[in-house]
Amino acid sequence: MRQIELHPEDYLPAAPPQEIVQRYGIAIVGCGNIARNTHLPAYSKFGYRIVAACDVIEEKARTVAEEYDIPLWTTNLEAVIDRRDVDIVDLAVRPEHRLAAVEQLAPAGKHILSQKPLAPTLAEAERIVEICQEAGITLMINQQARWASYHTAMKVLIDRGLFGHLYSVLHVHRQYQDGTDSAWRTTPDFTIIDNGIHYVDLSRYFTGRTPRRVKTTTTRVPGQNAIDPMIYTILCEYEPADLMSTLHFNNIAPALHHSPYLWHIDGTDASASIARYGSLRDGRTELTISFKEDLDQRQVFHIQGGWFPDAWGGTMGEMQRALAAGVEPQASGRDNLNSIRITDAAVESSKTGQTVEIPPA
Repeated sequence: MRQIELHPEDYLPAAPPQEIVQRYGIAIVGCGNIARNTHLPAYSKFGYRIVAACDVIEEKARTVAEEYDIPLWTTNLEAVIDRRDVDIVDLAVRPEHRLAAVEQLAPAGKHILSQKPLAPTLAEAERIVEICQEAGITLMINQQARWASYHTAMKVLIDRGLFGHLYSVLHVHRQYQDGTDSAWRTTPDFTIIDNGIHYVDLSRYFTGRTPRRVKTTTTRVPGQNAIDPMIYTILCEYEPADLMSTLHFNNIAPALHHSPYLWHIDGTDASASIARYGSLRDGRTELTISFKEDLDQRQVFHIQGGWFPDAWGGTMGEMQRALAAGVEPQASGRDNLNSIRITDAAVESSKTGQTVEIPPA
């Protein structure tokens, strides 16, 4: 049986060297639950230098500053801009507020790690990318799923060339975000454009390709709280037609224990799968690979780490490494427009029932 090596150091996210970490001061703008409970725990664990916290709600800014020993808290973005020790802004405000913030931050020379989705519309996202390019600052989008250990482990195997030609990607995910108190139940097309962009982006991460067209079906559940469908299946077509990806997400499944979070990757030489049991925050993951030359054998890796919170540390680490090297980071603003183009087209397809072309970059 063919045996391959895959070790935790091959896939676990890690901070850059300390001389790079200490070079960049970080301000977090938007101190809501995700920043407080995910971004900041990861940054603290990785040893990043947080110098300011900003939120329009004074209590939120003050609370995170006290919890994480951040020297400045403020409700005024201008106070962040005026700080010479702020090099990177973690922009964690709502998508509809990001353009206005970028219009202030970019001309001031602040590099931006923006949360996803970058903006409510493709046109607005394109404008944000344009502003950052004109200002000469780095814009990266926090598609942190790329740095979740099990996704990185799969990409390591792909990059080693073990699969031959990739021809099929299948994703199946079941979650429940339709509670009466859900912050997303009034967000239009949330499951596709906000949560679903993770899996769209991962399909690009694994394959290195952007589809030419998509066909999407969605389903509404009787009695659901969300204003738009919470289930989708996105079929992606490529040119040349030697690859397909199928992305299925049921975001209103109460019986989550029945099935794991799944990815199946097939190539001409090998097939592999990710199976995450339990939640994306707490659980266990198996990565299984089999080779065409020995179909009855398989090798199973028990992947260490998870998505929350360490993937956020991996994203900020990528941002700092790219700045230090003077190169474009993974999931740059320009690159991320391709993922937004897919989700935009998927929404259009779900409403029209037609296959929709992806506009060229």
